[in-house]
Order: sequence, then structure tokens, then C-alpha cells
Amino acid sequence: FAWRWADVSGNQKWKGLTWGLLPLHSSGITACTYHLFYNQIPILVPLQAFLTCVGNTTAAYAAFRIARSNGWAAKEMDDFLGFMPTEIDESPGVVKRESESLIGFEDLGEALAGDNDYSFLLKLFGGCAVASYVIKYGETFFDFPYDANVYAGFAVVLVPSALNAFK
Repeated sequence: FAWRWADVSGNQKWKGLTWGLLPLHSSGITACTYHLFYNQIPILVPLQAFLTCVGNTTAAYAAFRIARSNGWAAKEMDDFLGFMPTEIDESPGVVKRESESLIGFEDLGEALAGDNDYSFLLKLFGGCAVASYVIKYGETFFDFPYDANVYAGFAVVLVPSALNAFK
């Protein structure tokens, strides 16, 4: 959404928000992976803490850049901290075409635009029920959640994170 909003609004600083939120996405995947392997890969806990810290920092910096590009200036903070830049970069960024190679969940909006509220809620409930059933009972067909394999855990975190960054 933020990537598209950057193109619509003409403010390319919004694209930085998508990159700033990427570590937080990876942090959430890390937490889910930790529980997928039944809490048997303890290295994932400090990895999640690190990704959360980095993600909070990069998201805050991206939000700061958006605010500054829209004309926000905190004079009291500038005087107190003494390190914030005083001029705003007004130069337009290079607008690149969005990659069409990967389609994400945000593209479902166009497909579901014709639904009314009741059919959307019915589809949402049905999709959640099917996904919950598949996740709960589908993992019994695989051995990897029961084996504490660090490399498989890192792969489960890195592959979706890389695909999200590529998209």
C-alpha cells in the first residue's frame, strides 16, 4: 500500500516505509517459526528481538522522513538535539515501475471489490477455518516440525522475507 501511495502522492519517501517495516515482518515470521518447531530452536528468540529492535528503528526513521518531506519541523527538538537537518529534500525521486513478477495478498482487493460485506465475511471466515484446519492437522504429515533443525528454521524465516523484499 505504501509503495503504491508513493506513486499516487508523488512523495517517494513513502517507499522507505515499506523497507523500514521489512524487519518487523521478518520478526513476526521468526516468532511463528519458533512455535512451528515447538519452541525447540532457542536461537530464534534473540533473532526475533534483534529484528524487532531494528524494525522499530527503521520504521521510526521512515516515518520521520515522511513527516519531514511533508513539511513537518519540530523547532524545539532541533534546538534541543542539535543534529536534525534544517532543509527538506524536495527533489523528486526516480519513479520505478512495480515488479509484476510476484503478486501478494494486497492484490486481492481488486478481486474482492465486487463483494458485499456479508459475502466478504463469509469468504474470510471460510478461508480462516480451512487454513486453521490445514495448519493444525496438516503438520502431522511432515516430520520437520518435530525435529529441531536450525537450518530449516532459518530457511522458513529467510525465504518469505527474501520473497517479500524482492516483491
